Order: sequence, then structure tokens, then C-alpha cells
Amino acid sequence: MAESNESYIKFNPEWGMSPMPDSLEPMTTYEMFHKIVEKSPDKLCLVFMGKELSYADLDELVKSYAASLLEMGVQKGDRIGSMLPNCPQQVIAFLATSHIGAIHVPVNVMNTPDELLYIFNDAGVKMIVTLDLFYPTVIKIKDQLSLKKIIVTGIDDFLPFPINLLYKLKTRVEGTRVKVAYSSDIVPFKQMIKKKAASIERYSGFDFDDTMLLIYTAGTTGKSKGVMLTHHNFIYNAANACCNLGVKEDDNNLVLFPMFHITGYIIGPVYMFYAGGVTILEPRFDAERYLKLMDKYKVTLFLGAPTVFVAFMNSPDYEKYDISSLRLCVAAGAPVPKELQKRWKAATGLDLGNAYGLTETTSPATFSTFKKMNPDSLGVPMGCDVKIVDEKEKIVPIGSEGEIIIKGDNVAKGYWNKPKDTTKTFANGWLHTGDIGYADDKGFIHFVDREKDIIIASAYNISPTEVEGVLLKHQAVNEVGVIGVTDEYRGETVKAFIILNEAYKGKTTEDEIINWSKEQMAAYKYPRIVEFVEDLPKSQLQKVLRKELRKMEEAKAKTT
Repeated sequence: MAESNESYIKFNPEWGMSPMPDSLEPMTTYEMFHKIVEKSPDKLCLVFMGKELSYADLDELVKSYAASLLEMGVQKGDRIGSMLPNCPQQVIAFLATSHIGAIHVPVNVMNTPDELLYIFNDAGVKMIVTLDLFYPTVIKIKDQLSLKKIIVTGIDDFLPFPINLLYKLKTRVEGTRVKVAYSSDIVPFKQMIKKKAASIERYSGFDFDDTMLLIYTAGTTGKSKGVMLTHHNFIYNAANACCNLGVKEDDNNLVLFPMFHITGYIIGPVYMFYAGGVTILEPRFDAERYLKLMDKYKVTLFLGAPTVFVAFMNSPDYEKYDISSLRLCVAAGAPVPKELQKRWKAATGLDLGNAYGLTETTSPATFSTFKKMNPDSLGVPMGCDVKIVDEKEKIVPIGSEGEIIIKGDNVAKGYWNKPKDTTKTFANGWLHTGDIGYADDKGFIHFVDREKDIIIASAYNISPTEVEGVLLKHQAVNEVGVIGVTDEYRGETVKAFIILNEAYKGKTTEDEIINWSKEQMAAYKYPRIVEFVEDLPKSQLQKVLRKELRKMEEAKAKTT
């Protein structure tokens, strides 16, 4: 609860399903995983495209890969890049790298060569592990990097794999596998996991706060920054979430978020490795396949972007799958419209709660727990403290909007090679998120918008998220993205890109949507411009990319 009338919300252990440990044993992320290996070696651990691995199976692969890295001369603090989709190889590379004291540096598999070059050079990577389909992209920049080895794996190193299920990539010729010329510098992943390795001791000079993962932010306000995440961050947030949300060894978790995104790690295999549950990985999103997996493996936990839940309910075969095993569904990455929450609740009987977090908070910082639930909010602080402050960093009153700032053991240690940015963003021990929100008198945090997305029209600040939420209540609207566009009179005005429900295509007009909107929201908020589209630009997390919508508008303006 808040102290007096100030928007300062401290974590309350009573909100969780079980108490957090009084103290955390300093250990590597691998050692956390290995505790389950020792306890339940034969228990199912990982599922990938029908291939099943027990905890002992995965441990053997991790130890072999780690031993091979050590033979190659990898030392504590060395950075090893990773360009892989969600697959066993990504999990093996992550656990093995952190186990020997090196730093795992995963990148978005859709990055351009220039983007990869910046990240890998900024991180100073010594080696890269990549899928063979992405190998041509890595080779393009190889001579501009200080690489000692490139490790190449095929998605079918573990099983035959239909190539048409992978991402449509520029680095792939449709239907043709990429041929790799192996050499002393280009090493097959298969070779590295064949080595029989005994247990490997914890690396020398271990510190709980050693950086073990560098994840680069999207860079929407400039060059992307490598967020330094530690063993401490990971162990703490795994314990934090499992205790507060009641995650147990009988939970099965279907992972949507890719493992070049912090949520793909922490609300993915890491939760399961702490609790001893099952992780189900897929290399790309397909609504029907996910529903089928939920049915087959009796999935209990699922987290995804709001649009993913829309896709489930819009799937023509939605009714034929049994997803009644689900006990916890959370939407993250974007605020959840109330209309979607109502639809999901009616369809499944489950609340669709919001979660909020950043790479810098090791994923979730606020959550609605079973004991402290409000699906209309971002939840309450989970294992951390939250303040809402004004531009002078003064705590604002309850209900007043301001910047969300966060403090706790889940907060990263800073940005790689960027001391000035670290000092500014992590000032006085508090992470300054740049996001606007408010706290209510029950301790719940509410999201307003990201500062960079705020539309300013006639001096009024307008939240695109709020406008999108209202538009989704219209029966003709299936999906929507809202941005500000240049307006000679208002400075900016609101434009909505709308995908119509099939039944309303050709029957509903843009003017009808605008006129309806006038009745639903304040005069300065409703969209003056509506454009019907067949598709919206989305990230691999299925989030609508407002930045891309703005680029589309800018391109149109140049041609008119």
C-alpha cells in the first residue's frame, strides 16, 4: 500500500502465494537449473517440435557444450553472440555460457547486418553461435568483427524440421538449405555437444553480481544499449515470480516470447528451471499450432502480447481444442484493452491480467497476483518498490500521473560501455523507466503511456493506448493502431489504422467510425483520421509497432 498519500508502493510479501526465501544462495543460473537435475533427472524438461528432453538429457548437452567452449579458450567475461530462434540450442548456449563465467549476447534474428555489426562490436563478441539459415548474414560482417570462432547449428540438429515453418528471412532462399563450409574457424554445433563431459566446477572468481547476459534494447531513442543482467537478477526474479504466482513443478509453460527478449528467458525456461516444470518452445507464432500444443501438453501458464489472445479467439478451430488446463494467463508488452479482457474471461473463465516490466527489470516488475488481482491495472510491485515522480523526481500524490521508477534486486546493474546513460537511467539506485503511469490507493500501478508515444494535439496530451482501447469496443473493429500525425492547426492529430472484422468489410465506413468515436471520448481525443488496412506492422512479439506506422505516414507525406 502507499505511504500516506504519496505514490510510493512497496512490495508486500502477503500479496504472494508463498513467502520469498529470507535470503538467496549465491549461485550461477546453471546451478539453479542443476538443482532440479539432481532432484528429478528423468522429469520432462524441454519440448521442441515434438522432441522431448528430460532434465538429465539437457544437462548432458549443456556440460558437453560448456566443456567444448573451455577447450576453445573461452574465459570469464568473454562475450559470445547468439543468433538463434527459440530452440534447444539457444537454451544450451545460454546455460553453458553463463556456467563458465562468459556472457551470453543474444540478438534478434531479424536484425540487419548493420544492426548486428553495431551490437556485436559494442559487446566485443569473441564467438557467435548461429543457425545455418542466418549464417550468410553473419559471414557478411565477419571481417568487421574480432571473431575467433563461428559455431553453426541446424534446426534439425535435434530432429527433422520442415523449413517452411521458420521465419521468412532475407538470408534464406525459399526451400533451399544454406550450405556451410566448415573449417577450423567455422565449427558445427553438433561436434561440440558430442564431447562427453563430467561435471564442470563453478568458474573461478564467481560473484553473484557478475554480468551473465547482455540484451540490447530496441533503441527507439537512439543506438541500442546492452543491458547488463546478472546471476543475482535471474535467481531473484525466478524465485520472486515462482513464489508470488505459485509456480510449481507440475506447471507446463508454453513460451511465446523469443529468447533474444528478456521475457523469453525469465518467463520461459528460467521460471521452469527454478520450479522444475516443463518448457515448451516454438520457433515462431502460429495461433492454431499453439492451441494444439496447449491441448496436447495441458499447458498451465501462458504469457503473450494482447494481440496473441485475439488471434486465439479468432482462430476458426478455437472451439475444438481443450485449453481448460490453463490457470494463469498474462498479457504483456502492451496494455490490455478492457474489451479484450472481457472476451477472454467470457471464453475461458480466466482473468487476463496485465504485467509490466523492462529488460532493465529482468522482465516483470509488476503483476496481478492471485491474492492481489486487478486486471484493469498493471498489478502491484512484485519483489520491488515503485514510485511515481514528477520531472523533479518528487513523489506525486496517489492518482496523479508521473514517471514510473523502480528499485529492487531485479533491476539490472547498468548499460554496457555506457556509463553516462547508466548514471542517468539508474540514478540514485532507482531505474527511471521513461514510462508514464499512476498508482491508486489499493497499491495497483496503472500505465498511461510511453513518453515517446504521447500525442500532443492543441496542447493536450493524448494516450494512443487509451484511444485504441475505446476503438476496440466498436463491433466492427478487430485490431487497431493509433499514432499522431502532423496537423497544421492542432500540431498533431489522432489517426487510427483499423483492421475490420470480416463481417463488416465493405459495410462500415471511416466516417462511421469517426462519428461513433465522437460519442465515446473527449473531443480532443477522438481520431480525426481513420484508415482501414488489411494488416498492421507487428514485432515478433505480436505488438503493434507504432514506430512503423509513423514511418508509413512519413513516406506517404513525401509522395504527396
